[in-house]
Amino acid sequence: MSTPRVEQMRSDSARKHPAWAAVREAFRVDWGPRTSVEKLLEDAGRALDEEQGALRRREPRLDQALGFGNTVTEREILQMYASTAYQEKGLCVILVLKLAVAMLEYGQNTVDAELMLLKVIHSLGLPHPHLNLGARSLQMSFGGGPVHLMNCKMDLLADKLLDISALCRHIAENKVDPADALCVLDGIIQRPLPFGWLVHFFNLECVCSWAALAAFFGTWQDMAAAAMITPFALLTRQFCMRKGLANLELLLCSLVVGIVTPLVWRYIVEVPLCHVPILWGSALLIYLPGCELIYGAYEIKYGSVINGAAQLMAALVRCMIMGVGLTIGWQVFGRDAAMAATDGKRGAIASMVPADACSFTGPSWQFVFGVLNFPMLFHCFLSLNMRLADLINGFCVAYPSLFAFMALVQMGTFPDYVTDAIGMFIAANLGSALERWNGTPICISIVPMVIILAPGWPSVRSVLGSMQKSVIPDEKVTDFWTDLALQGAAYAVGLSLALGMWRAW
Repeated sequence: MSTPRVEQMRSDSARKHPAWAAVREAFRVDWGPRTSVEKLLEDAGRALDEEQGALRRREPRLDQALGFGNTVTEREILQMYASTAYQEKGLCVILVLKLAVAMLEYGQNTVDAELMLLKVIHSLGLPHPHLNLGARSLQMSFGGGPVHLMNCKMDLLADKLLDISALCRHIAENKVDPADALCVLDGIIQRPLPFGWLVHFFNLECVCSWAALAAFFGTWQDMAAAAMITPFALLTRQFCMRKGLANLELLLCSLVVGIVTPLVWRYIVEVPLCHVPILWGSALLIYLPGCELIYGAYEIKYGSVINGAAQLMAALVRCMIMGVGLTIGWQVFGRDAAMAATDGKRGAIASMVPADACSFTGPSWQFVFGVLNFPMLFHCFLSLNMRLADLINGFCVAYPSLFAFMALVQMGTFPDYVTDAIGMFIAANLGSALERWNGTPICISIVPMVIILAPGWPSVRSVLGSMQKSVIPDEKVTDFWTDLALQGAAYAVGLSLALGMWRAW
């Protein structure tokens, strides 16, 4: 961990050599382990003892916005409870609000976040809580106090979610000064991610490139082609993030991949037509619906019907946008690219994005899931901003679960959806055991598995097939909405069974 003196020296060097500082930041890797929450709280309490009271120590921060897109300040929240029976609980309310938003922002699903928050609220002594957590907003009130409406968005930052979850567990199990806990929480939120932007870019590039082999069972040529296409999608992603175009990110990335893929396929890495879905699927791997399917069905099962239905519908619309974006981009350099497959016909029939993929054209599944999943999972965890010191925990869940799942698929003993449920049941049990042992949230363990299984890929192919049906009457199209929802439900069944068993224990 860096000392204040080291940080000051780095700050002075950055002011003198801004270009060198930018390069260092791009390649930055935090090799150190995470500091325990107990140590962070101890340091915060020691700093508090040097001041004259908790509120005065936080005085400079009281007028700062709560963050995460919320402009309300801590002072305004405290004023809501002034001269009321809950006046002494003002800092506790601020703590719970910031914890709730932070958990959703860093990747926790709404069902598990609500269960954890209720434990925290009970430990802090806040009366009669009312919680309504959603994917984009949350509503919270205590007793007869005011109703708080907060903005949020769901992402996944493993490093910060680990610390936020550890802080919540500590508060739920121990008596904690809310001022100390807020100080620790602010430090976690403001702390930089463990990797610089270029290191993170490289990890995403590796994940998408390895996906051609490890997720879609392509060939080494497919991996080489995917490695050429992926940087264009990632650069478009960076552009959208820097220019505030987050709402257009999915569409623009799909457009760019649609433009670049036929260039690489036709002029650089020539592969059969049925390999093309592997190329665009690998480049768009991080955008394929996955967690939305599982959490959607999972939340509906636990009574959060609106949130769950919204996530399932979001997965459907995401598939449609990707299909439309790919097709529009394909028209730039992919016109008449499929003439050989249409008996020499030109026009729209030869200018559609290929949707029918080859199966098992690359190495054996034992080699893919026994060997190639090591680099795939390594870069997958790093792309989720997980520290190197925490990787072994995720490997212990994802690696055996993926291997067992694929063995069941190859044996063909059970129907596909039953196999999906069994695979997720195995992963959720291992993840729950890990969570019980060292507190690693189960979502961090299973998300890489979902990324590799890429459940949204067949649905995007079905969308493309539906678009082709207007020019290819004999095109067979699966019901992508039914398949998408069923797959999400199968995963949710396996997840719910495992979590229900462990929580009852």
